[in-house]
Order: sequence, then C-alpha cells, then structure tokens
Amino acid sequence: MSRFADIAVPGVPHDTLSYSVPPGMENAIAPGCRAVVPLGRRSVVGYCIRLSDAPPAFKTRPVAEVVDEEPLLSGEVLRLVKWVADYYCCGLYDAIKASLPQGIEIETEQYAHISTDNVEEAIGRYKRSRAKRAILETLASGEYVSFSDLEELTGVSNIVSHMRTLEQEGLVHVETVMERPKVRPKKIAHVRLLFPWTREEKMREAVTILEKRAPKQVNVLTTLYTAYKQGRESLPLTELLKTTGASSGTVRALAEKELVAVEQVEQIRRYTSHFTEEFVQHVLNSDQQRALESITTRIDEGTFESFLLYGVTASGKTQVYIETLRHALDTGKTALVLVPEIALTPQLVYRFTSAFGDDVIVMHSRMGLGERYDAWRLVREEKVRVVVGVRSAVFAPLKNLGVVVVDEEHEATYKQSDMTPRYHARDVAVVRARFNNCPVVLGSATPSGESWHNSVEKKYHRVCLPKRVENIPLPRIIVVDLREGRKAGTLHGSLSGELIDAVRERLKRKEGVILLQNRRGYAPHLECRDCGHVESCDNCSISLTYHKVQHRLRCHYCGASRPVPEACPRCGGADLETVGTGTQRVEEDLERFLPEARVIRMDLDTTTHKRAFDTYLSAFADRQADILLGTQMVAKGLDLPHVTLVGVINADNQLFLPDFRSGERTFQLLTQVSGRSGRTSAEGEVIIQTAHPDHPVIQKVVRHDYELFIEEELDVRRKLNYPPYTRLVLLECSGSDESKTAAAAARLADMIPKQSKLLSRSEVAPAAIFRVNRRYRFHLLLRVRKSADPGNKLFRAYINTVIQKWHADKEHRGVRLTIDVDPQEFM
Repeated sequence: MSRFADIAVPGVPHDTLSYSVPPGMENAIAPGCRAVVPLGRRSVVGYCIRLSDAPPAFKTRPVAEVVDEEPLLSGEVLRLVKWVADYYCCGLYDAIKASLPQGIEIETEQYAHISTDNVEEAIGRYKRSRAKRAILETLASGEYVSFSDLEELTGVSNIVSHMRTLEQEGLVHVETVMERPKVRPKKIAHVRLLFPWTREEKMREAVTILEKRAPKQVNVLTTLYTAYKQGRESLPLTELLKTTGASSGTVRALAEKELVAVEQVEQIRRYTSHFTEEFVQHVLNSDQQRALESITTRIDEGTFESFLLYGVTASGKTQVYIETLRHALDTGKTALVLVPEIALTPQLVYRFTSAFGDDVIVMHSRMGLGERYDAWRLVREEKVRVVVGVRSAVFAPLKNLGVVVVDEEHEATYKQSDMTPRYHARDVAVVRARFNNCPVVLGSATPSGESWHNSVEKKYHRVCLPKRVENIPLPRIIVVDLREGRKAGTLHGSLSGELIDAVRERLKRKEGVILLQNRRGYAPHLECRDCGHVESCDNCSISLTYHKVQHRLRCHYCGASRPVPEACPRCGGADLETVGTGTQRVEEDLERFLPEARVIRMDLDTTTHKRAFDTYLSAFADRQADILLGTQMVAKGLDLPHVTLVGVINADNQLFLPDFRSGERTFQLLTQVSGRSGRTSAEGEVIIQTAHPDHPVIQKVVRHDYELFIEEELDVRRKLNYPPYTRLVLLECSGSDESKTAAAAARLADMIPKQSKLLSRSEVAPAAIFRVNRRYRFHLLLRVRKSADPGNKLFRAYINTVIQKWHADKEHRGVRLTIDVDPQEFM
C-alpha cells in the first residue's frame, strides 16, 4: 500500500506539502526526520510531520531522499512544536528550526554549468538581455557555479527566473546539491597500545628491544602503558606528544611496528562554568518546605500543575529548585530549568552542578555551535538529566520529564521578539509541562501581571516565601531627587553626592557595590547645540548612540556605525554635545570621582566573548573588583553575599515609555536590583536616583509593596482592556518601499473588521521606530476578547483565513507580514 508524507518545507508559510513515499522507503521515513523533496524546479530539505495511507486529492511528487536514520524530533517535542506554530501563527518549518541547535541545518544549493559547445553563439542570442548575457559569460569557463555566487558575480538579483529560461533553451544545466551542515561531531586523534603489548611481560620485551636504538619510542610506549594501567585506554595525540616530547613520526613508527594504533575518537565539546563561590545549602525553613512538598506531591502523582513560587528576593527560591530537582531525579525523571539571561547562567550552573555533577548540561546562545550541538546530542541520547538554559532550551529533547522550572518568570527576555516564531518560553514551558503530566514552577519576587492574575483566578497554585532566608531584613531604600541635586549643584556627573559617599563607605569596609544604568554606550545621542540636529541612523529612524571608547556613533538596532563628525552636518557648527547617560559615561564618572575604586563594566559591549560573563562575575565574586556596573544583566538572579550597596543611576529610563507595561517593568527592575543588596547578615542599602521621587511606582518600590502595586496595576488594565483581561496580537507590515508597505497595511486592515464579537482592531499606524534596517514598518493592533474565545481557537482559525488572503494577493510581494501573538514590545 502506498504511503504519503506531510512535509514542512522552507518558503511555505503556514502549511505542509504532501509527497508520496516511494517503495522501499516506507521504513526509512518517520515523523521528525528530515527528507529531501522537490519544490518547484529545485530540491529542498524539509521535516516529515506525519505519515498517512490515505492519498490526497491531487497528484503528488515523490520524496527523493531521507536524511536521518533516526528522527531528530521526538514525538513529544514535535507535538510541542506544532502547538507553537499553531498558537503563534507561524509556519511549522520555522517552529521546528527554533527547536533545533543552530548549524545542524542541511541547506540545498543550486549549481549551474554551461551545456552548449557554442558559447559565443549562445551569448549572441541575448544582446538585449544584459542579465542572461552576464550569466552565460560567467559560466563560459565550463565550471559549476552556485546560484548565490552567480548573483554576486553578475549583479543579477532574480537569477532563478533567468536560469529557468536558459535551461529550457538547453544552454545551461542545473543541479541541486545538499551542503554539509555547519556543525558535526568533533573527532581528534587518539593513540592506544595494541594487544598483546598491554600485558606487562610483552611491554618489558618491547622496551628491551627498543631502549637502545629508539629511546623516544620507549618513552611513548611507557607513557601509554602507565595511562592504560590507570584506566585510560588511549591518550589524545597532542597530549601524548606534549608529555613525551616525541614527534608524530615517532608515533607513526610505532604504528608501523603494530605496537600502537592511531584512531579518530569523538571529543564532546561541553560548556563548563568557571564561576566559583562558597555556596552553602541551608536546611529548608518551614515556608520553603511547604513549597517543596506541594511541588513534589505532583511529581510523585505524575500530574500537571502550574505553581507560582512568589518569594521576596533572597528568600531561597534557588534552594527550593535544587531540592525539587533532586526529588525528580531520585524518582528516575529528568528536569528542565529556564533562566532569562545568559548572565545568570554561570552562577546557577555552578550551584546545580555542585548538587548534581555531570548530570547537568547548559544550553545558551553564547556557547559555540559545536558546544550547543553536543549538548543537544547528550540530552537526546539520555546521557544527562538536567538542562539549564535560556529561552530556546524549552525545546531540549528531554525524555521522561519530571519537572520544569522557570526562574524570574516575569522577564520579557523569555519572549522572542526579533525573529519567527515569536514565542514566549514561559508559556511554552507551561504547555510542555502539561503535555508531560508534570508540574511547572514559575519563580519570581515580582511576578508578571499575567501570572499573578492566573494565581488569583486559581489557574496557578501560588506558594509564598514571604521572608528572606534566616529572617535577614530587606534592604533600606533611599530615594535621591535628581532635580534637587541639579539645583544644589551636588551632582558629580551622573553620580549624586549621596551615592558617592555611600560607595566610599563600602570601599573602606571592603564590601561590594552594584550600580545599574540600563542603557549602554556613553550617551544616547549626539546633539548640535547651535541648531538642535541629532545624528541618526541612515537605516533606522533612531538616534545613534555615542560610544566614547571607539569614538564612534552606533545604531543599536541594525549595528551600523560611523565616526563622530567634526562639525554639525546641518549647520556646520562645532558645538556638538553628548546628551544622556550610558554605562560608559558612568564608568568615566567613577574613574573621575572615585579613582581608588576597581570597576567591572558588564553590558552588551563588554560581554561579546562567550566566556565574558563567567570571567567578570567570577572576578567580582572573588573581590578582584569593588564595583560591578552594568545594564539589566546585573539586576537579577545574582547572589553575591558581599554586596551591601546597590545604586540605580537613573530609575526613569523606562518609566515613561509608550508601553502599558512600563510601570510594571520599572517596578520589577528596581525591586530585583534592590534585592542584590544585603543578602547576608550585613545590612543592605539601595540608593535610587530619580527625577520623579513621588511617582507611585517609585514609592511602592521603597515600601517593598509588590502586592499593592500589582493590585492597582491590574485594576487599571482591566478598565483599559489590556492583558491579562484581553489578548493582544500585533500585525506588522514591513518593506523597503514606504508607499507600497503603507498600501499593503491598509489592505490588511480592510480584511479585518474594526469591531466584531471576537475582536477589535486599531487603525494602521507607523511603528514608534518607523524604519529599521531600511525597512518601513506599519502596525495594526488587535484585541481578542478572551470571554468570546478562551482557548484562542476561533482567533487562530480567523487569522489563518486572513493570512491565506494576504499571501494570495500578488500586490503584497516585497512586503513582509509578521504576526506577534502576546507581544511584549510595541516599538
């Protein structure tokens, strides 16, 4: 009986394509495998989603080749990926790519070569077609040239259509070739003794024969024999040569005598944290014990439940996580731990590996491609049981999952906002736990409004840790009015007199200081004082940030940079002033006013190296520096006992952004960074510099009153019909042609009614940052009524209809439609 496969392929946005499975391939293909299939006039690599015996109602083309001997995606991960594609309204192919390590992809490339003997005559046919003539001239040498190289060499952009014509004319031949994946298992040369030379008497015999005429060979043999007796059957060739001082020729001579063998052995590239600290695992207090028992009961029962672990900073949430994982592992299950920032990874990895050793593997984007690939394989092969990672680790191929932990669940970094699929890892983690019938623990001192609301509605089981471990008091918070400081002349650059005095006191006591300035660079923009001109990006409608170290202006959206102009390009004036404060300027102020302080700056500019987080945090924890200055990456999750002072340079950076979550995020950031202070018996202090000391958000931070804050915040959102009381969907049209993009956005709006029982929509409006990387952006915001569609099924069916209409309209070519369900950013 014939079988048919539904394949997710690149370029088909919201569906799969059906192919027939040729005879003899039925046992080779399975859901989760990659397969080479024809798509138009080329071949592509797609992912098998399902198999069926029922033929579709149209003629199918056959699968050309099955790539994988075993499925890359387990049935459970494939089910999760389907949910992601469905809920976040993206293609299955894109969702699958997000679930797999980078570099594993097998791309196809088309190559062309000339297929006529009379090249000159062929070129002469196309005197009026510069593109086809250029292609034929490039191929005239007779060599195979890839389509991508042809585009670069000829400057012809639409190569495919021209090649189709030339192929039909019999002038060129086109072949599709599968490229090797970027990442593969790493193998290195190992040397081992051959039998019978592993026996003592035979080794003595060999040494006796060689010791006079080949002493270096004897040295190699005895080194290998000693290692063999110690349980190491082989040694890496590089290690052996370094230890013995021998050459590769010496080893080759021994191999020719059949005394040793040189073999290629796979080397696992494993990320290890170099962070160290004195971490004491305390006996759980009564609150921690109650929380642990609630969670482990569900592990034992094998039932799903979402727990909101609401605990003040330093209340011992990490210790609850560790004991929860210990219980899951003791019952033979695996565990997944998500963290929002790579900066949190070194310390958490150290603590989890201290508890569980090599059972822990790390997954994050700063690891090398090889490290990520090997980590994924170790998990897939069930050689580790605990995964600690950032957003993408939610797809780790763990089997027999016993518990999922999402630390700092409120963090917006769990939402992927810059590429498809635009998923929220916290919400995907909850769904994955439900699919696996296991508990999920969402931990935070400042839960998101959505999670708090779910706990109020009893969808989540809230468990509380109301006090710090050992009843250590929360830090004292002092607010410094920047307006008064400017009037009184007590500001020293970005630093108030109060903050400088407090830092000096900590330097005398040899205690640690963390300073937060949630803006990198030296200054947000450069302004002409004569005409007011602000230097902006040529590609994006955003001002350029001044970076003093490189003395360049840089765009933090597209990455473009240029030298600082000597004069204003508009008026020619020479009075150019940096406006605002970034981490580089704060660092300069510290050097000027506190020259004795040793400062480590942590932001995206200083942590480009994959080991930078480990290096900086370890150095600060070891007291090699007095002050840790940084952006939000230093504000959460860090547990550094010697820190007794936290300073916030400017608390107002995001307080007045045009985003309904700006107040919530300001409260969370200030509370989280405050919680880094005074986590041991030493009294903690926090100094918050602000121009709005009486703002309700600032005042509730001072009182450590999260519950009053979130109660008032949710009341406002309910009245304004914002999440969690409604579901938002942001539709973005982007393109390089402004008028064409605007027209496409208008046609999209026409497809959707302004008001219906299911949803309402806004008018089309330019995005707050109108142009990014030379693409104009128009937004359309939908509000989906949860009361009319609790499971979001009606909306998904509706939006799929809209998407089909959109893609059927040829006028939209060149305009990209992006759908962001539950958006976290509106810029």
